[in-house]
Amino acid sequence: MDVLSHETARRAERWLDQGFGSCVLADPQAAAIVLDSMHKFDNDWYELGAHVIMPNHVHLLIRPLQPAENPLETILKSWKSWTSREIHAKVGGDGTLWQQESFDRIVRDGEHLYRCIQYIGRNPENAGLSRMGCHCWLRPEWERLEWSFETKS
Repeated sequence: MDVLSHETARRAERWLDQGFGSCVLADPQAAAIVLDSMHKFDNDWYELGAHVIMPNHVHLLIRPLQPAENPLETILKSWKSWTSREIHAKVGGDGTLWQQESFDRIVRDGEHLYRCIQYIGRNPENAGLSRMGCHCWLRPEWERLEWSFETKS
């Protein structure tokens, strides 16, 4: 990532942490729709590793199981389309709910995966929120391997 892109990403992250934009996911019904949607095809289309649902955005770790048939872009488009319709129908509102672009990264090794898990786990705290109120989830198999959102000393 070049310096300009890195600075743009940092600014966007600060704005999200400050609660800018629509905070529709602070509504428990809206957050539940997103939560259910992410878990619906876990182990079918993808392996869901971790996530946190913030009031105005979502962070997640996902690995498409058949990337040729169901690439990441298709999975995300499906989630965004379905959750947007459901949230508008049940919670109210209309118009665009999600940004068209996603900020995805390729996780290259175990150390990078660990840093991603830590980043997801720290996101509520960085925004001044409780992790318990933000629907944080880590794959149970990973927890059994003693991976967690907590930093190990």
